[in-house]
Amino acid sequence: MARSLASLLVLLAFSSVLLAQTDFRENCRLSVQVRTGDDQNINAPIQVDVLSPQGVVATLQIVQGDAAEFRVANGKTYRITVSGTGIESVTTPYFEVHALEMDHTEVVHVKPRSQNAAAASTPGPQTISVSELNVPKKASAEMNKGLKAYSKGDLKSAAAHFENAIADYPHYARAYDLLGVIAIRRSNRTAAGDMFSKSIQADGAFLPAYVDLARMHLQDQHYAESEAVLTKAIALNPSMPDALALLATTEFANREYDKALADVERTHALRNHEQFAEVHIMAGKVLRMQDHRQAAIAQFQLFLKEKPDSPEAETVREAIASLEADRQR
Repeated sequence: MARSLASLLVLLAFSSVLLAQTDFRENCRLSVQVRTGDDQNINAPIQVDVLSPQGVVATLQIVQGDAAEFRVANGKTYRITVSGTGIESVTTPYFEVHALEMDHTEVVHVKPRSQNAAAASTPGPQTISVSELNVPKKASAEMNKGLKAYSKGDLKSAAAHFENAIADYPHYARAYDLLGVIAIRRSNRTAAGDMFSKSIQADGAFLPAYVDLARMHLQDQHYAESEAVLTKAIALNPSMPDALALLATTEFANREYDKALADVERTHALRNHEQFAEVHIMAGKVLRMQDHRQAAIAQFQLFLKEKPDSPEAETVREAIASLEADRQR
C-alpha cells in the first residue's frame, strides 16, 4: 500500500472531537445548519464535527440554532457528524466541495431522542458534560463568541473569550480544553498540557479533554501516559469510539500488537465507529506482517465496507488483491 503504517498512525492520531489542525488558509466557507425533520432549528447545545477521509478536521459547539461555519479546502470530500443532548447522533455521507466553490452549505436533519430510547440505547461518546448544562448565560455567551472567533482563525480573540468564560464560570471544562487546543496551534505544548489537565480538574466527566491530552502524549511518543489517560476516559464511558480508536493507535505505535488488535475489535463493536475505520487498515497491516493473510483481508474488507468512498479505498483493494494472489501461489 502507498502509505506506511507510520503515516496512518499520524493520520488517526489527529482524529478527535476538538482537533487543532484546521487550516484556516483554506479558501471555502462551509456552513452547516442543523435542523429537525420538520425543518425547525434545534435550541439546545449540539456539536458539529467536519470529517475528511482521514478523520476529524474541525469541531464546533453551537447553540440556539446558529449555523456552524468552517474553512475547508476546495476540491476535497468531507462529511459531517452531529451529536448532542436530546438528539440522535447522525453522520452524513461524503459530499464534495467543488474546486471553484467559495461558499458551501450543508443542512443536516436530526431526530429528537426520546427518554425511553435514550435509556435503552447504548450510550454514545459523551461530548457535553453535565456541568455544561448549568453554564451561566454570561459564560455561555463568551463561549459562543470564542467559538465564532476560532472558526474564523482569530485565535487571540477566541482565547480572550474563553478566558472570560472561565472567569465567570471556573468549572467550564470546555473553555479550558479549547485554550489547550489554541496552545497546540501556537506550538506551546507545555501550556496545552496544562490546559487539558485543568479541564479534567474542572470537570472530571468532560471526556474530550482526556482524548486531547492523550493525543498530545501520543504525538510526543509518551505512550504510557497516553494509555493511562485513555484508560481513565474509557472507564468513565466505555462506548467512546474516538477514545478506543486512539488507544488502539497508541498501542500500535508502541508495538503492543495483541492489545491493539483487541481494541480495534472493541472499537468496531461500538455505535458510530465507522468514522474511525482507519484502524482496520492498521490492523490489516499488522496481521499481514504476522502472515495472518485471511484475517488481514477481513480487516481490509471491513474498512471498505465502512468507508467505501474513501480515497484510501483503491490502495486497500490493491492490498486485498495482493493477499489473495499470495494465497493462490
